[in-house]
Amino acid sequence: MESLSLPAVPASRDDAPDPIVVDEVLRGDRARFAILVRRHNQRMFRAARAVLGDAAEAEDVVQHAWVSAFTSLAGFRGDAAFATWVTRIAVHEALARRRRRARLSAVELGDVPTERAADPEQRAILGEIGQALGRHLDALPDGLRAVVVLRDLLELDTAETATCLGISAEAVRVRLHRARGALHRALGADGELWLHQAYRFAGAQCDRTVRDVLIAIGAADVR
Repeated sequence: MESLSLPAVPASRDDAPDPIVVDEVLRGDRARFAILVRRHNQRMFRAARAVLGDAAEAEDVVQHAWVSAFTSLAGFRGDAAFATWVTRIAVHEALARRRRRARLSAVELGDVPTERAADPEQRAILGEIGQALGRHLDALPDGLRAVVVLRDLLELDTAETATCLGISAEAVRVRLHRARGALHRALGADGELWLHQAYRFAGAQCDRTVRDVLIAIGAADVR
C-alpha cells in the first residue's frame, strides 16, 4: 500500500505571536528563530546592559543568552510571556558574567519600536538624548540600574523583576524608589518620559547578533 505524505505546514507570517513561532522552531524550522531574535533583541540587550554597565560585554551576553534560549526552547511552557522568559535568561547570563568578572578582579534595553523621526535632525536629537540617559543610568549603582531598567524600561512587574534578579519584592521596591529619585535629581521631572531612548540596540548591532545566533544554532552558513 502506497504511503501518504502529509503536506508541509506553511510558515506563519513574520508578525505571528511568539508561541506560534516557537512551535515552528521546535518542529524543525530553525531559521524562524531569527524572528524571535529580531523581535526581542533590544529588550535582551537593555537587560544585560543594565546589569553589566558595559555595551560590548552586554552584546556578547545577548548572543550567549539567545543560544541558551534556543537549547532550552522545549522548556518554554507559556506560563509567562516569551519576552519575560528570554529576559530572565539574559539577566541570569549577565549576572553570571558579572560574578565571574568580580572573581577575576579579586585574584563597562520591544519592546520599543524604532522611532520614525521626521528628519535627520530629530533623529540626531533623540540619539543624543539616549546617550545622555545612558550615561546617567551607568552612573547608578549596579543594583539600582538593573531594577529601574527592568521595571521602567522593560516594564516587568515587581514580582518578575525580583525573580530575574534573585532578590525580594521589597528590595525591588526600595531600589526602584532610590533609582527613580536619583534620575529625577539628575534629569528633572521629564527624565522618565525619555527613558525609552536609553540603551538602544538596532541596525548593524541587531543584524550582527541575528547572524551570529543563527550560525551558532545551525540555521545559517558562515559567510
